[in-house]
Order: sequence, then C-alpha cells, then structure tokens
Amino acid sequence: MMNEAAALRDGRELSTVTLICAECEQTIDSATSTTTTKAGTKVCPECVAAYYIACAGCKHLVPQDETLKRADLVLCAECYVKPPDAAGASSLDQSGIESLIAEYTALHAEEKRIGTRMEEIKEWLKEVAATQPRVSGAVTLRAGEQAVKCSFRTTLKCDAEAVEKLEQTLDKNEFGELFERKVTYSPHKERVQELLNTVDGEHEEARELLRAAVREIESATLTVVPVRKK
Repeated sequence: MMNEAAALRDGRELSTVTLICAECEQTIDSATSTTTTKAGTKVCPECVAAYYIACAGCKHLVPQDETLKRADLVLCAECYVKPPDAAGASSLDQSGIESLIAEYTALHAEEKRIGTRMEEIKEWLKEVAATQPRVSGAVTLRAGEQAVKCSFRTTLKCDAEAVEKLEQTLDKNEFGELFERKVTYSPHKERVQELLNTVDGEHEEARELLRAAVREIESATLTVVPVRKK
C-alpha cells in the first residue's frame, strides 16, 4: 500500500507543471487557474484583473494600455483596423457613428496631405535618379540604411491611322508578328436594362444570353462633404 501511495504521489508530482506569470513573475501551478493572453503568455488571475482586458472583437486578453476604443467597444490594434461587420455597424448608436465620421474625415485630410507630399517627393527623386548611372535599368538612391529604387522602362504607343496604313503594306502574318489586335466590350447600361425589361417573345433567347453575358455590380463611394463657410 505504501508503494502504491508513493507511486500515486510521484505521478501527481510529475503531472504538475510549474509556470511563471509574465507580469509578476510568480510561480503558477497548472493545477490552479491560468490564463493565456493573445500574445500566448501565461498570466495569473490577479495580474489579469489588474492589467488585462478582453478585446470586444476577438475576445482575447490584451494589455489595457494597448487597447483602442471605437464608440463603447474596447478593441485590440488588429480588430480596431478591421471595418465593423454588418451586424456591428447596424448596432452602432449615434455617438458611435459620429466617432467614425470624425475619425474618417481626419484620416481623409491626412491621407490627402500625405499623398500630395509623397507625389512631390516622388517626382523629385525620379528627376535625381534620371541623372545617375543605371544598373540593369534601375537606380538605387540611399540615405544611410534607408533606400529607394527607381526603375526605368520603355513602352510603345501606337498611332491608329499609321498602323492601319502599315497593315495594308504587310501580309497578315507579318503584321501579326508586329501587333496584337485586341477586342473589348463595354456594355451600354441603359440599353442593356431596356432589353432585359422587355417581355416580347422575339428576343427571349437574346435576353437569356445577355443575362449570362453581363452582371450588375454595386459599388459604394464615400466622399467627405466640405464644411460650409459661415
């Protein structure tokens, strides 16, 4: 009996894993309650209550000082940058909507300023790169550990009338080696909808083929309304 008791005791000791809390660095016995954060670290219950909060999006525990708020929702950085789903958007109250509008308009203004400045700098750097020796058709400009690469390539543009005259002087194979003829289709929305809405039997087959050939895609465009001057 004593040997069995010793064996059971030894088994319990072997199955017990001692962990260290990532915050207070105190030992945590796996037999007690342990919590894993979003980063994958083990934290004791006391430190969870003191330093962590559950993200409203992914439900994982994240440090309180690393969270961001959208309306009344506390989110981790990853969930904060994700657009709200349809259910989340419909549940936003007026203050939540106003918060999103304020954030979007501020980001839109910053995006416009940054975009304009980037284009200016980009053109200056292209002009500088054009004066430098090229390696494999490219120039690399460096500033310490940072660098930008400007690649140069050439394209050919056609004059339609000149190409038509050239086609008349060459046979089909010779012309085909020089040029590729492309055909594209752009549907006229009003005429397409008009044919689809007709009910005459004469064009029934054409309507079925038309439905298979085109499909309507809806897109949304969001613009910032300028503030009216008083």
